[in-house]
Amino acid sequence: MEWAKIYGNIFTVKMGITTAIILNGYEAIRDVFQRKGALSSGRPYIPTLDFLHGKGLVCADYSMKQRAYREFTLKYLAKADIEKQTENEIDALLQYIRNTNGEPFDFNSTISSTGSNVIGSILFGGRQDYDDPNFINLVGSYRHAAELSAQASIQNFLPFLSFLPQCSEGKVAWNTFASHVKRLLDQHKLGYDARATRGLVDAFLHQFKEGDSDQKWLYTDEDLLANCQSLYLGGSETTSTTLTWGMLCLLSNPDVYEKIHAELDEVVGKTRRPSLADRPHLPYVNATLMEIQRCNYIAPFSLPHKATKDTFIGGYVIPEGTSILANYWSVFMNEDLWPNPREFQPSRFFDEYGILKRVETFIPFSIGKLL
Repeated sequence: MEWAKIYGNIFTVKMGITTAIILNGYEAIRDVFQRKGALSSGRPYIPTLDFLHGKGLVCADYSMKQRAYREFTLKYLAKADIEKQTENEIDALLQYIRNTNGEPFDFNSTISSTGSNVIGSILFGGRQDYDDPNFINLVGSYRHAAELSAQASIQNFLPFLSFLPQCSEGKVAWNTFASHVKRLLDQHKLGYDARATRGLVDAFLHQFKEGDSDQKWLYTDEDLLANCQSLYLGGSETTSTTLTWGMLCLLSNPDVYEKIHAELDEVVGKTRRPSLADRPHLPYVNATLMEIQRCNYIAPFSLPHKATKDTFIGGYVIPEGTSILANYWSVFMNEDLWPNPREFQPSRFFDEYGILKRVETFIPFSIGKLL
């Protein structure tokens, strides 16, 4: 953000052997990722995620296959009863907390299990017990790998440093995680029934086994595995980390959670849990969730994009293959958009009449075709 004050909102940084374009501010990000989405939606090679072999929703380069997978997944998620699966997992989480009998416990680790089970339910149609050794190993493996990735990220810009201990350990950790997901997928395939759809994996298998013959080449076992791993990677740890930061924000601002509690008591009552149908009637809860996402401590930068062709951006020619990174932190910590941006203030999402407002620059899930 300081460099942007000197060089403008679009500038070049040399990161090791990689040349990267940095986008600062909402207008620059929207111009490149949304208005020129097809020209900036490539995905460069990411060494720390080498276990995906350039496949899956996270690492696949922009192509017809990548677009087909994305569309297929979004269509399935739009029809799936994810709310019911989440409610079942909330019951399990609450019971786990009750069983601690008021003793301290690791909230982040527990909520990682919760997020992982929701993703697992979407993929496979079932959940695993928190004390299941295989499930503990799965959750532990991707948490450990995610921690090592931060230390090993230097190899994304200087690949020849892959011999460093943190890089080699990170590779082992990600391969361990990948093997746990493969085990789950292999077990699930043994119970496959063409007449039933237990989850996204079965929907994928139906398409592979019985879909349009002209499209079957899009659906391979390697791609299915990479997509399962990608969804665990993109949906579990990010969600649990966001919720952990949210818990910290609420504990640090008791006036906020008291208002949340009061609104829930008034709208929902104490005899049932909140549902998505209640969402329009819970403005303060919505504002708090948005403020938690605005304080985006888990992903201040986008995953790297890649120019698919020579592209004009902000008056500059960006050569094909150049990496492009969006600085989301520059949007959410912009004092012109969010006065006192480092303060936790759900009220910033209300207008002068106390009505929840739509804020165009609120982009917690990015904009355009890729994260």
